[in-house]
Amino acid sequence: MSPTLSELQDVLDWEAIVVLQALDDRDGATVETVVTATDIDRDPVENRIRQLDTLGLITEVDEREGECYDVTGVGHGAIGEGLYDDYDLVGDADLDELAEQVAELLDRRDTLAEELDALRDDAEEVRTRAERQFGDREDVAEEFESLQSDIDRLTDALSET
Repeated sequence: MSPTLSELQDVLDWEAIVVLQALDDRDGATVETVVTATDIDRDPVENRIRQLDTLGLITEVDEREGECYDVTGVGHGAIGEGLYDDYDLVGDADLDELAEQVAELLDRRDTLAEELDALRDDAEEVRTRAERQFGDREDVAEEFESLQSDIDRLTDALSET
């Protein structure tokens, strides 16, 4: 009897999932290929392959390159049911996309910092004009102190990112 998806998710760690995905992506592979593809050391890869084989998710196939393993029907079924869903697997394409998003966020942060600096300058200029026009009124001073405090909080929050 095949293990349920829930049972598989309970016993498989992220390394086993990465090994399984490497085998699945390549329609079978040798241990050495999996080691190279996953950047996981040979011993953990071999251990996970034994575990996946015992669970019936992969099987050894006849290849001239050496021991080669491929995903079984049970393995494909578990993958199709969402075996990978509980694991945060990031591929090369995802890394490129994430790097692009990070660069965009950093650009946006820089733009916001520039806009806050301009807002601070504008607020100071308006304050100076208001003091000339209204004199030393307490309500005007309080309003600009509140505005300056808001700008300072935004600047601090932005610098913490």
